[in-house]
Amino acid sequence: MVEIFPENWAVLHLGLIFCLTLAQLLVVYVLSDHHNPPMGLGLFTVYFMAALLGWIAFTLQQGTIAPMTLDVPAVAAMINSYLLFLAAGQRANKHVGRIVLGGCCLAGCLSVFFLNPKAMYVVYSALSGFFFAAAGLLCAYRAYSKHNVGDGIIAGAAVLMVASVPIAFYQLFTSDNLQLARVITFGAYTWSFVLLAIGFLTSVLIEYQQHLSHLAVEDPLTGLLNRRGMEDALRVSMARANRENAQTSAMMIDIDHFKNVNDSFGHETGDNVIREVAAILERMSRASDVVARVGGEEFMLILPDTDASAARLVAERICRTLGERPLRVDQQSIPVTVSIGVACSRGETSLDELCQEADRAMYLAKRGGRNRVASVESRPVHLSNSAGVS
Repeated sequence: MVEIFPENWAVLHLGLIFCLTLAQLLVVYVLSDHHNPPMGLGLFTVYFMAALLGWIAFTLQQGTIAPMTLDVPAVAAMINSYLLFLAAGQRANKHVGRIVLGGCCLAGCLSVFFLNPKAMYVVYSALSGFFFAAAGLLCAYRAYSKHNVGDGIIAGAAVLMVASVPIAFYQLFTSDNLQLARVITFGAYTWSFVLLAIGFLTSVLIEYQQHLSHLAVEDPLTGLLNRRGMEDALRVSMARANRENAQTSAMMIDIDHFKNVNDSFGHETGDNVIREVAAILERMSRASDVVARVGGEEFMLILPDTDASAARLVAERICRTLGERPLRVDQQSIPVTVSIGVACSRGETSLDELCQEADRAMYLAKRGGRNRVASVESRPVHLSNSAGVS
């Protein structure tokens, strides 16, 4: 690539790119954590650092009086564009075409030894545009599937780069103006890089905010709602129950002797047992029911528009299902039983009061021998074993 603008402007341009890249990497590093880093963070970091090295090579070439034998910036542009495709694929969890496009990138880089400057410009511009187009499609897919505008900005940057290629080729082949074609490509690449940095940072920030929102209402181990999420999910149905004097039932479900599971099989297996029980509870509940994990091995199931007898039948079916056969966890058979407390209220009541009654019934089931259901109603407490005997 020949000189596009004076050396002082090249250095200023490099300084702006350098500051933008370092600021972007610093913010991403602060937001990331060792346990749950953003998808594609590693390859996007490599892309931005490689792009920075490419800009440095370009700036050095601008200040060189003697022409360089090899067009190093052109090779850097192809490699960086391919890295962008890899990073976008990793972030979208799509890995199709890596080998094919990698072969195209290798062939383009090797062609620098054989082609004249004009032909080399055509090759690297076409390949860079192709890699940007592939990355843009991946980012557009992720923007649509994840509802993340940051990935949409990255896709927009790719569109800008792709659109510049035919415009530059038009100037090259109609006016034979290689200098102008390079200026167009340079401008498009600069603005695309800026948009990519902004888009990736925006995408990570949105993803981080979504992660915090999920942590506020979801249990990270099971994916069920936590206590706050349960309250939010039931706000409408509880208000309707108060207004229409409808019945609402609650179950407090506790895994029996769960400490023995952790002591015998380890905490990791214990966590998997909790996940299995959570999956069974979700599978056995209705779409209108709300299942939440409210303690270490405790779950709450809220059944709107359900009376005490119907809720009790559901509880006994859950108790029977879990107690009939051991759970198959980590290739081990682990017997698991639960104690369930059932409470019911009609009309105006608070979720806290309902949960307290269900919790009191659950402790009655524990004292009654475990692996059974106890209910708290206006009439005396009833106990049943897992077979449903009252």
